[in-house]
Amino acid sequence: MDTKLTPERKGPSTLDIPGLTSSSISPDGYIASRDIGAKLVIVMVGLPARGKSYIVKKLARYLNWLQHETRIFNVGDRRRTLTAETNPLIVPPSSSSSTSPAAFFDPTSPSLVNFRDQIALATLDSLLDWLMHRGGTIGILDATNISQRRRQLVLSHIKQRPGPEPSILFLESCCFDQDLLRRNFLLKLSGPDYKHRNPEKALADFCQRVSNYEKLYVPLGIAEEEQGIPYVQMIDVGRKMNTHMIRGYLATHVVEYLLNFNLSERQIWISCNGESLDDAAGKIGRTSCLTGKGRQYARALSEFIQEQRDKWSAKHLPQARLSNTNNGMLNLTNFRIWTSMMPQAIETALPFPDDLYEKKEMKMLDDLNVGNMAGLTFEEIQTLHPTVFASHSRNKLLHRWPGVGGEGYVDVINRLRPVIIELERMTDHLLLVTHKAVVRVLLAYFLGLQRHELAKLDVAKNSVFCLEPRTD
Repeated sequence: MDTKLTPERKGPSTLDIPGLTSSSISPDGYIASRDIGAKLVIVMVGLPARGKSYIVKKLARYLNWLQHETRIFNVGDRRRTLTAETNPLIVPPSSSSSTSPAAFFDPTSPSLVNFRDQIALATLDSLLDWLMHRGGTIGILDATNISQRRRQLVLSHIKQRPGPEPSILFLESCCFDQDLLRRNFLLKLSGPDYKHRNPEKALADFCQRVSNYEKLYVPLGIAEEEQGIPYVQMIDVGRKMNTHMIRGYLATHVVEYLLNFNLSERQIWISCNGESLDDAAGKIGRTSCLTGKGRQYARALSEFIQEQRDKWSAKHLPQARLSNTNNGMLNLTNFRIWTSMMPQAIETALPFPDDLYEKKEMKMLDDLNVGNMAGLTFEEIQTLHPTVFASHSRNKLLHRWPGVGGEGYVDVINRLRPVIIELERMTDHLLLVTHKAVVRVLLAYFLGLQRHELAKLDVAKNSVFCLEPRTD
C-alpha cells in the first residue's frame, strides 16, 4: 500500500515584503500570524541616558513605514503607571522610591530587584501577546537589561512560552561622548520621573540612579556570542558598530538603518513640482513641462529657500564660532537639491543657482507610475475603467495600477528606501522636488503615519514642508 507523505514545513518564510511578495500563507506579503519564526523581538540594552528610546522611536518609525507592523513596549512606562489596582498580581514592595526615583533601582534590595523583574516580564508578555496573536511583526522591548542575569531571564521567558519562537536581536546603545552624555542627562530632567522636581536635586538623584545601574552593568559580548545570540552594539549613536550573527531579512534591515544614524542639525525641505500642463488639465502619470504658473512657483520657491537658508546661517553662526568647530554636528553651508527625472520636477529646480546648490536627479523620486492610466483624468478612469477605479478607491495603499510598470504606494515605499537611508546618513541641508504621491510617502516616514493614513494624506500643490531632525 502506498503511503503519501506530507512534508512538514520547517522554519520561517525566507522573505515577506508587504505588497511585493505573495504566498499561500501570506497572500499580501504581511508576515502571517502562524509564521512566528519570521517575526522579530528586539531587546534593548544599555545604561540610562544612552539614547535607547530615541533610537527605538526612529527605528520603529522606519520599520512601520516599510509596512512591517512594529510597536515599542517600554518597561519604564509600565513602571510609572503600575498600581495594585491595575494589576493585583504585581504589588510594589515598600521603599523610599516615592521620594527618590533612584532608590527604586537599588541593586542590593532583593524585593526591589524582584519587583523590577516582574514589571519587565509583564511588559514582555504584552509584547509577545501582540506579536503572536494580534498581528504584530516586530516588538521592541525598551528597557535597560544591563545585567547578564536579566537578559537570561528575558530569553528564558520567551523560550518557556508554548509554540514556535520568534527571532531575537539584542540591541545595545553605548555612549562615551561626554558632550552627548551631558545633553542626555539634562533631557532626563524634563522626563516623567523628574519634570516636577528641583533641577539640582533631580540631577543628583538621576546620577545616583545611573550609579546603581553601573554596579550591575555587563555590556553585550562573550556571553551572548557563546550562546549564539544575535546582537548589535551601537556606540555614540552610530560612531562605531559591533554586530554578531545578524541573520534574516528584518534583522539586516535594522542594522542597515542603524549604520546611517547621525545627530547633525540640518533642514530637509520637501516640495511638489510646480504646476505642469498635465496638472492643469487634471491628467496623471506623464512627463509634462511647467505652465507659466508652475514657473512662477519655481522662482518663488528659489527665493523662499534662499531666505530660509540665510536665516538658518544667521541663527547658528554664533554657535559655530563659539565652538570653533563643526564636529559633523552643524552645517552652515552645504545645500543639496534632489529632483525626480521628470521634466516638471527638473524645471522647478532651474531657478536655483548651480554655484550655490548641488543638484541631482533621481529615478527613485519619479511620480507613481499609473501604467495604462497615464494621461487620463480620474473622471475618465472612473468612466472608462470602472473596475480599476473601484479597486483604487477601496485600498489606495495596496492597489497597483494595471499595465507595464504600474505601481502602488508600497512600490514607491520600497524604491524610496535608499533615499531614506541616505537622508538619515547625510549632514547637508536638502530640498527634494518631487510629486504628490512621493511627497505623501516621504511625509508618512517623517511624521510616523500609520499605513491607513498614508494614501489619504492631503498635500497642497504649491506648498513646501520643512523637517528638522531633533534628538529630544
